[in-house]
Amino acid sequence: MRNETGAMPVGRHAVETLRLAGPIIVARAMLLVMFVVDTAMAGWAGAAELAYMGLGVAPQMVLMLVAVGALQSVVVLSAQAQGAGDATGTGRVFRAGLIHAVALGLLVGLLSVFSEPFFRATGQAPDLASGAARVTAAFGWGLPGMLAFTAVNLFLEATGRPRAGMVILILVNIANVPLNGIFGLGWFGLADPAGAVGCVAVSAALRWVAFLAAIGYLVADEARRGDPRRLVVPPSTWLAEIRTLGGAAGRQIRAVGLPMGIAQGVESAAFTTIVFVAGTLGTTPLAAHQITMTVVSLIFMMAIGTASATAIRVGRAVGAGAAADAARAGRVGIVIGAAMALPFSVWFLIDPDPIGRVYTDDPAVLALTRQTFLVAAFFLSIDAAAAVLMGALRGAGDVWRPSILQTSAYWLGAVPIAAVLAGPGGLGPVGLMGGIVAGAAISVVLLDHRFRRVSRGPLGRL
Repeated sequence: MRNETGAMPVGRHAVETLRLAGPIIVARAMLLVMFVVDTAMAGWAGAAELAYMGLGVAPQMVLMLVAVGALQSVVVLSAQAQGAGDATGTGRVFRAGLIHAVALGLLVGLLSVFSEPFFRATGQAPDLASGAARVTAAFGWGLPGMLAFTAVNLFLEATGRPRAGMVILILVNIANVPLNGIFGLGWFGLADPAGAVGCVAVSAALRWVAFLAAIGYLVADEARRGDPRRLVVPPSTWLAEIRTLGGAAGRQIRAVGLPMGIAQGVESAAFTTIVFVAGTLGTTPLAAHQITMTVVSLIFMMAIGTASATAIRVGRAVGAGAAADAARAGRVGIVIGAAMALPFSVWFLIDPDPIGRVYTDDPAVLALTRQTFLVAAFFLSIDAAAAVLMGALRGAGDVWRPSILQTSAYWLGAVPIAAVLAGPGGLGPVGLMGGIVAGAAISVVLLDHRFRRVSRGPLGRL
């Protein structure tokens, strides 16, 4: 059903976006929950094991986020091909995406070989560097599986099957807790406790299991439909595409994925820099900042899920040549993303203490978290809108300019404003959150202006 302008009604856009966003939100949250569980259970093994976990995973996480950002191109290209009715085109994108996922996973994983010299070069104590390097190695061998799962799951989402990845990740997380207990903490005497290394190794193995389950589901589902996307191709086709890194589809993935990966890495680096600023303020301000950002990150998964759904909806409309639907899908997604965050903003304003007590009972830290949560209340909807705007622009195939705008908002806005407010301004961790709010607000203004221009202009499939 379409109105007199030829566009789908707003209500239908909202329903379709929410139908896609729900499972994606849960799936993204499950990825974060796995890291949270690993960290918590490593902490149960002792402070040293927690330190190994924190240091060992840190460099791999940044590289992993860059790789995941680059693989978002699979969503954009698959959705546009789907909208254009190009079934075999979606298959080519899938194969190229999987090839790049495995290649990126192997590259980042192999870098773990150099982790101990790297940690020593950064001034870490020998024991800490050695323990962290073992964690890095355990994390690294699971990266190809994780990125391969990411490629498969993004393709499933782009082609309208988001529940599969959600169910797989829920089951993997359920298995993660007892297996971490057995191999990390020695529960039931079934294995010698391996601490942080055991927890990370279990999660690495489960990421491979998730990939095998996802690819198995995808192949079976495609076979049931008659393999319209030609996912099941002869080995000679795979070998030819591996040799050319996916051919033409691979070149598209690199062209679209490169700015996405860079943007993800630069944004992560900006938030890491703000953490370093928090560290200069002392342990109590740092703890308050980390508690606030941990909670904000969990809530942000809703924005990430909505952004992915919006990118898919916009991408399909672009592929179908429906410019009015592309613009409307973007606007509806932005409103949904911002609205989802509002109840949490109200909670932060009214009674944030129960949230802080989940993480600490230190009165000084709790006193600061009350203030940081109050500021964060104004951040949630703004940041959600910025995330969905990025998703809408990516779905439209506009990737370089938004990445530059986002980078500018955080590095020329959030980071310096946070540093000035927290230091010379004397606001401490409250100033850090104020800087982050300012950066998000700048980002929304810039990205909204860009989306207005892009959605009014000619839109074409990449």
